[in-house]
Amino acid sequence: MKKILLCIVAALFMCSPLLLSCTKSKDAETEKGAIDTMTEKAGKEMADRIADPLEKARKAREQVEGNYRDMEENLKNQ
Repeated sequence: MKKILLCIVAALFMCSPLLLSCTKSKDAETEKGAIDTMTEKAGKEMADRIADPLEKARKAREQVEGNYRDMEENLKNQ
């Protein structure tokens, strides 16, 4: 009888951390740390710095392609 009781107590002792670890803390999920906030801010800044030159390059390419189209049309009309 003592052996069965000891096994039950041991099983409860071993399962209690599993039950406690499954509970969710809403505060832990909603709060961001200072490092996470700074990382997101730096990431957004770098994305903006990269996106601006790419957009300028796209506009320049469109302008050059438009000039080539105009030149081809002028050559066909002559």
